[in-house]
Amino acid sequence: MNMGFPDRLLALERLAAGPVELSGPLRADREAWDLDDVSLEGDPLIDLRIEETGDGAVRLRGRLVVDVEQECRRCLDPVRSQVGLDLDLRFDPNIGPEEETEALYALDPKVAELDLLPALREELLLALPDFALCRDGCRGLCPLCGTNRNEDDCDCRIEATDPRWDALREKIPSEPDAATGAGDGSGDD
Repeated sequence: MNMGFPDRLLALERLAAGPVELSGPLRADREAWDLDDVSLEGDPLIDLRIEETGDGAVRLRGRLVVDVEQECRRCLDPVRSQVGLDLDLRFDPNIGPEEETEALYALDPKVAELDLLPALREELLLALPDFALCRDGCRGLCPLCGTNRNEDDCDCRIEATDPRWDALREKIPSEPDAATGAGDGSGDD
């Protein structure tokens, strides 16, 4: 039966009457999601079925859809995208937090409410793109002057060399040596 989902907590006693279906916006403080450089755009939408599994564990299946905004890793422009996750999570009272694995979470047998947000947050973080791009051909920022090269061209010349190679450069002559034939381009060996 659909009972709505006004916040992130589920009273475990509700599961005694059978599976609980929750759908709609998941209203939780933005700070509670703690997504670092990712911003939520609107409330995440859930469509979940939560039930006891008979061994004291709780199983959550369903879908989470979240609109997010991240920075493009190359030009720092905002990138908006929608992340949709199919979920199949288990909360088990027979394991400790150190035994948690992918889609398996510890459930304190003494608690009366299940806080779904930490598990949903972790699943969302794992589904986010590692490196958001505003577009495939993003040219990024000029490393010298900071110009967004998608919008303007700059006249900067990048001729920086890695100083760790300086000692080797000193050992190899920059001009071809006529006596040894080094650098003559003949390709004879």
